[in-house]
Amino acid sequence: MSIFTAVDSYGDPSSIVRYLDRRADAASRMKHYVAAAHARHDPHGRVLDLGCGVGHDLILLNGAGLTAVGVDPSAILLAEATKRIDVTRSSLIRADGESLPFPESSFDGCRIERVLMHVVDPSVVLAEVVRCVCPSGLITVFEPDWSRFSVREDSGDVSSGWIAGQRHPDIGGDLWRLVEEAGCKVVDRVEELSIWRSLEALDEVIGLEDSVRRAVEQGRIDANEADQWVQRQRARQARSEFLAFATKVLIVATR
Repeated sequence: MSIFTAVDSYGDPSSIVRYLDRRADAASRMKHYVAAAHARHDPHGRVLDLGCGVGHDLILLNGAGLTAVGVDPSAILLAEATKRIDVTRSSLIRADGESLPFPESSFDGCRIERVLMHVVDPSVVLAEVVRCVCPSGLITVFEPDWSRFSVREDSGDVSSGWIAGQRHPDIGGDLWRLVEEAGCKVVDRVEELSIWRSLEALDEVIGLEDSVRRAVEQGRIDANEADQWVQRQRARQARSEFLAFATKVLIVATR
């Protein structure tokens, strides 16, 4: 499972903060798009940021003129967020997405990003979100589809989704169905392709060595096949030919 299922017990939480900062930079275009979507839907709305981490999106929501409430299960990440956010425009609450401490229809909207791939049951979390958002409120969900992770080989683009160790690596491709089953109407779907042109860049995102090791231990790939895969990618990188890519999906919906 991902370290994001137990941040506070991780040996080096500062490395998680640094990782989140890097990922926020990489996803900045989609983050701005989401903040603008919420501001356009309700310019003075109150928005829930589920899985707020260290507060990157709370800052964007505030900048768009919105009041925001950040929820995260990690005390360490919330402590870091407290140093960054405008406490007059945002508040922070420690809670799990499966059991949100809010009355029904407490928010005008909710944003979720890279959260559902880690939780036990995404449908339970979405049901809680829908309960807390008022009728006609805007819900945005942004998740990767690691089942579509591919690398370029001599024979062409080859699916290598076995490398992903999240609870729900294919969640991005399943979002539309899950959001509709939660009782929402999908009004937009946006895809973004992440591209990596070096093993070092990919390693920053997935922790390459650990991901390969876990895939072997969990039986998602044979050890010899995994070793050959790594050797091929190193050879391609030495020739400046390494290329890997994965799809991320944003669903915009109304309650």
